[in-house]
Amino acid sequence: MPEFYLLTRHPCPLCQQALLMIHQTELEEPVSLHMIDIDEQPELQDEYGWLIPVLIRQRDDAELKWPFDPQRLAEFLQQ
Repeated sequence: MPEFYLLTRHPCPLCQQALLMIHQTELEEPVSLHMIDIDEQPELQDEYGWLIPVLIRQRDDAELKWPFDPQRLAEFLQQ
């Protein structure tokens, strides 16, 4: 099962929108989604502080940065 990481922080309304978009995306196969709070990892906070939400594909470390286009999101999740 493909694994993805959604970089977030609390509170983050855009992160909630991103999560909703991911859950609403129709996929051919299920994916595993892990939520990562960047505020708990200073190195991630330094790198992604103002970029979140960011979706990372574990297989190749590819990143999809906000805003997520629905079609691009679906393609990213199925690659």
